[in-house]
Amino acid sequence: MSAKRQKSDKKPGKKSSKNSDKNAKKDAKKDSKRKAEKTTSKKAEKKTAKKPDVKAKKRKERKPEERRTPEPRPEVRTPRHTTAKRIESYHAQCKRSVPMKPRSIPPAVKPAQRSTYFDLEPQKGPRVRQRVGFRSAVIAIVAVIAFAAVAYGIFNVFRTVSNNGGETSAQTSGSQAAAAPSSPDAPDTSAKGSGDIVIGVNGDEDTYVLKDEKYLEAGAHASEPEDGILNDKIKCDGSVDTSVVGEYRITYRVKDSQEHEARATRNVHVVDSMDTMKEGVPILMYHYIYSQDDPPQDSQAENEESNYLPDTKLEEQLKYLHDNDYYYPSYPEVKAFIEGTHSLPKKSVVMTFDDGEKGFLDIGIPLLEKYKVPATSFIIASDSDAEQKVVDHSSPYVSFQSHSYDMHKAGGNVGHNGIISALEKDQIVEDLKHAQEILGTTEAFAYPFGDVTDAGRDAVREAGILCGFTTKNDWAYKNDDTTALPRVRISDKTSIDSFKYVVNES
Repeated sequence: MSAKRQKSDKKPGKKSSKNSDKNAKKDAKKDSKRKAEKTTSKKAEKKTAKKPDVKAKKRKERKPEERRTPEPRPEVRTPRHTTAKRIESYHAQCKRSVPMKPRSIPPAVKPAQRSTYFDLEPQKGPRVRQRVGFRSAVIAIVAVIAFAAVAYGIFNVFRTVSNNGGETSAQTSGSQAAAAPSSPDAPDTSAKGSGDIVIGVNGDEDTYVLKDEKYLEAGAHASEPEDGILNDKIKCDGSVDTSVVGEYRITYRVKDSQEHEARATRNVHVVDSMDTMKEGVPILMYHYIYSQDDPPQDSQAENEESNYLPDTKLEEQLKYLHDNDYYYPSYPEVKAFIEGTHSLPKKSVVMTFDDGEKGFLDIGIPLLEKYKVPATSFIIASDSDAEQKVVDHSSPYVSFQSHSYDMHKAGGNVGHNGIISALEKDQIVEDLKHAQEILGTTEAFAYPFGDVTDAGRDAVREAGILCGFTTKNDWAYKNDDTTALPRVRISDKTSIDSFKYVVNES
């Protein structure tokens, strides 16, 4: 070994110089690497090193009396559901560098509400404001539509009144009906003029029909001060299907020569079932109405068969009918009921007043209008003022029918010796048709004095009259002769209890 070393020392050569250069380079690289590592470690130490808390140091240096305890931070609670913008706003307010993690959503929360939520104060976000704005817009639109509807309705009312010039309905038709005096003694001071048309339906304005029975059209009546009776000018609109249960409306329209128009309405109720009259119907017969304060001086007023009735008793009877919802059938209904082809509602009654006497016209009609009870007034058509009576005392609740033209006088030999028993059928027919031309109605006829003959019955049929009435004191029963039906006499001797008994079917 020593020999080799000596040899090598003595002969270094080129190879030894090369190895020393390599070693020097390696050492240089290691030194630079160490320096880089030291630099990196120093930077890391600087990053991780905690900065001195200057504020804490100052607080420690303060004297105990100068120190202050920090105020507790208020607990802030917010709704569970909020948007990301609200969360960011909260972070900005609290100056937090790290956002809070959302809590897990409880299963009770609805799917539509499953968003991140924090305990923040409730604030109205964009969606809430949108919902409030939408509600306000809807409310505003509804208010505008309602206002427009009200304005349109008011405009139509004024237009209808101005166009019709006194148009009336079945319930308040005519200036008399609308302004009927509350007391029968109070005079009717309303003056009728052009365009004051009075129109009303015949029979009950609320008509009831059983399903599958035939609806019987009864028509209407109307008059105007200058044009007179307008019955032949009335037009009817509407139809009724009795195979289908329901409510139907029939409208009657009439115009005068000045193109003023009036209307009346009938409400038809088709029903599956109802309580009906079983055997017959009461047709009541009245004659003379007088004021209790001005009784008649006629000796007949004391008679058991007196035709006189005070206004107080008439009003008591009408009030009873009104309060107990009686039904007032038309003459087509009465005829069909007597013949067995039609049903009448329970509590049906027919009201008739003979002779067109002044007391009835002045006192009775206002009472009928007050209680809305339809009735018939049988007029003697040969009276010089017969047609004028109809016009002057026109009412939506009174139909003026024939008491003959010129047969209300003596000259016969039957019953009360009325002249009808001395006339032939053709003469009677001629009389009846003449009366119809004056009065404009053909539905009913009351025999003068109640005298009936075979020729008279045949004449009633030939003249197209639906029902003829006598003075026989009784109900009209099924299968009676419709050309000569009996009636129940009502007089001063009829008490209210007797009246109730008469109008109710036992």
